[in-house]
Amino acid sequence: MKLTACVIGLFACFFVSAQELVPGVYYWDKSPATKTKTGSAKKIFSGSGIPLSQHTMNGIILSKGKTIKYEPSATDNELFFIVKTGPVSVTLLDKKYAIDRGSVILLLPGDKLSIENIGDKDAELYEMGSRSVAAPDPERGKMAGLSFVMNWNDMVFKPTDKGGVRQLFDRKTTMLGRFDLHVTQLNEGFNSHPPHTHKLEEIILMLDGNAEMTVGEDHQKANAGDVVWMGSMVSHNLTNVGKTPCLYFAIQWN
Repeated sequence: MKLTACVIGLFACFFVSAQELVPGVYYWDKSPATKTKTGSAKKIFSGSGIPLSQHTMNGIILSKGKTIKYEPSATDNELFFIVKTGPVSVTLLDKKYAIDRGSVILLLPGDKLSIENIGDKDAELYEMGSRSVAAPDPERGKMAGLSFVMNWNDMVFKPTDKGGVRQLFDRKTTMLGRFDLHVTQLNEGFNSHPPHTHKLEEIILMLDGNAEMTVGEDHQKANAGDVVWMGSMVSHNLTNVGKTPCLYFAIQWN
């Protein structure tokens, strides 16, 4: 999706030839920011993986009353958004939504989107862009469902012995044969699971809490706002080392 003129220059530099991403924690607070006419933007990471020739995670900071627009282009990356802080008003497929923290947006190539900050403070969003190594399949994306908005308040919470989970979706897209997203609540003192590996990559995005991530042989702190990139076949798990529940998105694809 082509950005409006106020930010197109900034993000052009984010989508350069991609290098393989290094597993580990990428920090919201330490990510470089550039001012835009609508607020500012952070480059959290940019690189590639096994099924994705290009994979970026950016932070969008919208000032009060400002709007960012994505114009349709079927040749551009598929975009996925998570609201870090809101509220925001979203217009997608000629429908308007008022959403807040934890809500998500999937934007398939060729669709139009606008996001407006309707709150009294800065609104913050994660913007994940992906382009597959294989040729994009627009028909697959349409058959699996349209671009959509999912409100945090509509996500069903299922308690577990360690906290709880919200399974948001598991579907195909234009770029991906499978795109799976769930939100885990992990209570104090628990770990997510014994260290294990995945054939493909995974992202852990911390919405709340304080965690210690096992990434291969390393142990790294990940706090609210941080994003963890797990490489293929890299052993990993997460332990809640704080005094409150951890809340995090787990994003997988193939």
